[in-house]
Amino acid sequence: MTASIPLTDPLPLFYHPTSERVLYVAHGPVPLVFTMPLKDVTRHALIVQGPVLQPTIHPFGLSTGVSSLAEAPVRRALAESENMSSGILDDALVLWTDFCDALAEHLYNGQDLTRVLNTTWVLEDAADVDLHEDAPAVVG
Repeated sequence: MTASIPLTDPLPLFYHPTSERVLYVAHGPVPLVFTMPLKDVTRHALIVQGPVLQPTIHPFGLSTGVSSLAEAPVRRALAESENMSSGILDDALVLWTDFCDALAEHLYNGQDLTRVLNTTWVLEDAADVDLHEDAPAVVG
């Protein structure tokens, strides 16, 4: 059997017509499937023009769902999906997949899903961070 697509090419984004959702399969030790309603991608399209970090929950965190590929309904939805074609939403979708990859990394590290959705790409007060923590203390 010869593959029609190189085996090392990244997976495309998928579109599930029945639910009108975009699906993204994140790479990692456990296959996670992220989804977002297409209408929300459209609504968030202008987000690519602003800063990535937000002062409160990121808009992607409000509309992104995540499931395991081990779940039968998720596999069925992927089987019913078609490849997402390129278009005007490409920049927003690339940013969203980056967001999903950040979520996946936190989830793989054992963090709680709700916390991850609420805090990924959110500006945090860094006043207590010592940028010179390896430097010796100055005694004066």
